[in-house]
Amino acid sequence: MKNAVFFFMFIALAAGIRRTALADSLPAGADPLMGSVVKSDKWKMDRKNNLEFFDGAVSFKNPNYTMRSDHAVYDHSAKLWDIYGSAYILRRFPDSSKVEINCEKGKYSETGQTAFFERGSRQIRMKYYFPDSRELLGLSDKANAEKATGLMSFEGDFSLTTENLYMLSQKGLYRDQDKSFLMYESTPVAVGTKEGYNFAVTAEKMKFFRDSRDIKFYNNVSGWVKDVPSKARE
Repeated sequence: MKNAVFFFMFIALAAGIRRTALADSLPAGADPLMGSVVKSDKWKMDRKNNLEFFDGAVSFKNPNYTMRSDHAVYDHSAKLWDIYGSAYILRRFPDSSKVEINCEKGKYSETGQTAFFERGSRQIRMKYYFPDSRELLGLSDKANAEKATGLMSFEGDFSLTTENLYMLSQKGLYRDQDKSFLMYESTPVAVGTKEGYNFAVTAEKMKFFRDSRDIKFYNNVSGWVKDVPSKARE
C-alpha cells in the first residue's frame, strides 16, 4: 500500500534474517543488526544447494518492522526468500500510519524486487492504519507486488472494507502513483453509507481512492441510492 510498502517489508526481512547466520561468529556483545532482533529456534545451511533454513518461531524486529513466521528459507543462488506458516508482517511509518499483513506464504525476489503472498485456510489479510485512526482492510487469495511499476495485484474474492464502505470483486489492482484500487471481474459491487445516504452500486469496473475515499464507476453502472433517515424523522 503506502509507498509500495510490501517491497520494503521484504527488503527489511532479507537484510535482517540473512545476517543471523553471521551472529555466532561475531565477538560477544556485537550487534550485527544495529538494534534489530532476529530469532529462530533452529537454523541450518545447505551448502550444496546454497540454501539457508530458519525453523520455529522465526522473527525479525526493529523500530520500523516486525516479521513472524513458522519457517523461512533463503535461496542464495536465486536470491529468493520464502516465508511460510502463519506469516505476519508489520511496517510502521514516520507519520504514525502502519500496515500489517497476515498470510500463509510469502515470497520475495531480491533480483526482480517482486513480492508474492498466498492464502492458506484463511485469506490474506492486509490492514492499513491511517494517522487519523481510520482503517482500511483488504482480503484476497493471492497478491503480487512489483516495485519497478509501483503496482500490486490481487486475485480471488478481493475485498476492501472501511468503517462505512464494503467493496468486492474477483480481481484488483493497486497503483501507488495515485493511491487507487481498481476493482474488476465478476461484477464488482460497492455497498455503504456516505454523506447522508446509503447505496449499493455495481459496474464492470470501479476505482477506489485510498485517501479521499472517493469511488468512480465504469460501464453498465446500476444500483440504488437512498437517503439515510434523520433522528428527527424516526
